[in-house]
Amino acid sequence: CRTFLSKISFRFIDDKSFKNLNETMLGVEFPWYYNTFKVSTESSIEDNENFQFTHIFFSEKKIRTKEKEWNLIVPIIQKLKVKELIKIKANMTPKKNKNYKYPMHVDTGLKGHKTSVFYVNTNNGGTIFQNGKKITSTNNRLVEFDSHQKHAAVDCTDQKVRVVINFNYSVIK
Repeated sequence: CRTFLSKISFRFIDDKSFKNLNETMLGVEFPWYYNTFKVSTESSIEDNENFQFTHIFFSEKKIRTKEKEWNLIVPIIQKLKVKELIKIKANMTPKKNKNYKYPMHVDTGLKGHKTSVFYVNTNNGGTIFQNGKKITSTNNRLVEFDSHQKHAAVDCTDQKVRVVINFNYSVIK
């Protein structure tokens, strides 16, 4: 049952835009910042596995990145029918020795708001939802769902990193 998902889109943005985004974000010059935990410090995940690197594009009603990085995500934002942005954050999680599943969480508890996960690279990780449905990490795929839906990241074991961009926003009705 996919009724809890608004949409799943493959090849969400055009090939040229995706290639630029993918190569830049997986390249050596993209600014990633170390975070000592992913979702919660109260996780059952081993401490040495519960970390990630992030890049904040947008928060607190402001663009938080350089124009070069912001322009990478403009094609995604344009297709989302955004009324108001709340937060945009990229997560890069290094390869793990097993597919850890992190605690279920909501990005915002706001009714009428959406969360979208855009998958930058293909790997055997993904996003799992409270009903057990797993969306695998497939590059240039976007999954959109109501922001109050509980979900969790699943790490990858088959690639060096799992990279996603999370969008939180209200939509044009």
